[in-house]
Amino acid sequence: MGWNPIPSGAWNAGLALLSRADAPGKLIGFGGSGMDSGDSRPRVEESRRGPDLERSDAQTGKPSRFRSRRFAIGSLVALGILAANAFVSYRTIANLIDASRTVENTLKFVGALKDIQDFVTDSQIELRGYIIGGDRDRLIQAQASLGRASNLVQDLYALSAAIPDKKQQVKALDTLIDEEIDRFGRLLDIHRRQGMPAAIRSIRATAGAGIKQIQLLTSDLLAAGDAQLGRRSEQARRSSDITVVTAVVATLLNVGLLLAVFLLARREIKERRHAEEVVRFAATHDPLTGLPNRLLLAERVNRALGAARSEGHGVAMLFIDLDRFKIINDTLGHGAGDRLLQNVAGRLARCVRRSDTVARQGGDEFVVLIEAFQGPGDLAQIAEKILLEVAAPMSVYGKEFQITASIGISTCPDHGDDMRALLGSADIAMYRAKQQGNAYEFYAKQMIAHSVERLELETALRQALARDELRLHYQPKVEARTRRVTGIECLLRWQHPTLGPIMPDQVVPLAEETGLIVPIGKWALRTACLQARQWVREGLPRIRIAVNLSARQFMSPTLLEDVKGTIAETGMDPRWVELEVTESVMMPDPEQAVKLLRNLKAIGVRITIDDFGTGYSSLAYLKRLPIDCVKIDASFVRGIPVDASDVAICDTILAMAGSLGLRVVAEGVETADQMRFLERRGCDEIQGYYISKPLPAEDLSNYLRGRETKSELTGAHEVPSRPKLVVNAERRPPGA
Repeated sequence: MGWNPIPSGAWNAGLALLSRADAPGKLIGFGGSGMDSGDSRPRVEESRRGPDLERSDAQTGKPSRFRSRRFAIGSLVALGILAANAFVSYRTIANLIDASRTVENTLKFVGALKDIQDFVTDSQIELRGYIIGGDRDRLIQAQASLGRASNLVQDLYALSAAIPDKKQQVKALDTLIDEEIDRFGRLLDIHRRQGMPAAIRSIRATAGAGIKQIQLLTSDLLAAGDAQLGRRSEQARRSSDITVVTAVVATLLNVGLLLAVFLLARREIKERRHAEEVVRFAATHDPLTGLPNRLLLAERVNRALGAARSEGHGVAMLFIDLDRFKIINDTLGHGAGDRLLQNVAGRLARCVRRSDTVARQGGDEFVVLIEAFQGPGDLAQIAEKILLEVAAPMSVYGKEFQITASIGISTCPDHGDDMRALLGSADIAMYRAKQQGNAYEFYAKQMIAHSVERLELETALRQALARDELRLHYQPKVEARTRRVTGIECLLRWQHPTLGPIMPDQVVPLAEETGLIVPIGKWALRTACLQARQWVREGLPRIRIAVNLSARQFMSPTLLEDVKGTIAETGMDPRWVELEVTESVMMPDPEQAVKLLRNLKAIGVRITIDDFGTGYSSLAYLKRLPIDCVKIDASFVRGIPVDASDVAICDTILAMAGSLGLRVVAEGVETADQMRFLERRGCDEIQGYYISKPLPAEDLSNYLRGRETKSELTGAHEVPSRPKLVVNAERRPPGA
């Protein structure tokens, strides 16, 4: 398959997501300082193997300040051109409309005045006809003509805005015409009552003075209207010249705007394409490591499978999971976990060819797609190289440590012919490899049975409490000096209805993963307290009873209330309750852990650090913890007194605890030599198969009654055969 690189702009922009929080301006490199000093920076293919993170800020694809400023200025200029063009166009159109409206009103004004003149003239003609002929109708027609002239005067009021300084004259004209109409009304009345001679004498008496004033006023208004039209004509001529200039300016502005819009659109298209490339990169790559994500992996797998069918070569998938990553993540924080994942991503990229694909599946899981290989030997060689590379020492935030991986391998067409089948098969093989730790496994059909069994076991565990299938077994602890029983540790057992007894190494991890460990732990404490009360009622002496707290229980916000409630409910004296906590569960938040332990101590219970020496033991840390006792882990007891390292570790723990005034319990004691060594070195209490295996409550009752009559332990007790294990049978159940 060919290489289809992501455009550099999108790749650089995607890399900007990986900038270091603790070193501004510097990007994380897979082999960069501060993360893994022993790794050189790999030269890898971006879309195939992983990102090259050693990039400068100038190459990250972020828009420069100059480009941003230029874009802003260009936008403002374009907006200014558009606003100027709009303003000029608006003013031009507004002026044209105003001039046209004014000219139109002036013409109407002049036309109305001419009509008034005509009506007044008609009135005078009719009046003369009346004087000559004496026809009363002529007098009526004269009055009607003046009435029509009066109506036109009302229109002049509306049109007087064209010549605003003539409004008073229009009003005077209206008054004169009304007076003339009234005069004609009086003439008609005189004609009716006194006859025509009296009317003619009245006409001669007034001599037509009002008509003359009307004609003079009308002529003056006509002259004003003509002058207004003349001024408007001259103004229109000048405006036409300005309009031509305005049109030229508007055209130039439009051309400028078009050019600006073109440039901005070109820039916008370029930025949009760049943004699409960034989005495409973000959609197909993991933001933390820069590796292809599941979406891009699916595309690559489908292409590889298609090529494999046509060309006849094999395709393989390696499913990689980091061992104990959750502990590192919870202990050192998510920041350190992220840095570790980036480191591992770079190491994986160095282990494969450029034509292969390294992808992040999610969390601490990675997938490697091998597109062409000769045989299983090639895949085994790649898996071994990955295991060695991942397990090499690394440094994160100044802390150097090692991490291992488990790898499951599946091939096409033997284990599937699509991505889902190959990934599922590799996942199953990886879980089988994880049982060994730092190993790889090829998928085999019989592995399905184990996976199905584990799934069924998980389902059954969710119902175990309700079905009363869980049991507690009790392992005594004896005082090394007096050989008397001083305490009892409660250990979880599961009596499965069909599979039989299931040991803690299977139950506890399942309960932790599913979150059932919290209700199970609460049940265990309640059951242990009730059993201790029962032993006292049976006449046995009070013995301190110890219950383990898991990581999930310790982080539960209801732990303190659960312990208080259980002790109050069962009526147990808290002084005879012991809670065992491992060091690792307290490391994510030491301050909160100290506060919680002090609150538990305030109840009156005893606090013990379990598996001491396997975590982060130090005097500076221990002296802050309100604890009563430490337990030496069985892994250190197993080699004494022969193994010098185990001897030195036990001596150190005993000395450390003694300096802090803490009691020490050694667990996992199986031989008389171990017993004598620990007694001579001052160990306070002993626990292990040499004393007794974990026993059911009834068997422990008999054991305790025998202890009352036997003050000294002379040898190992004969114990019944332990329950049959489902899988991974060993001589002694780990953690039992």
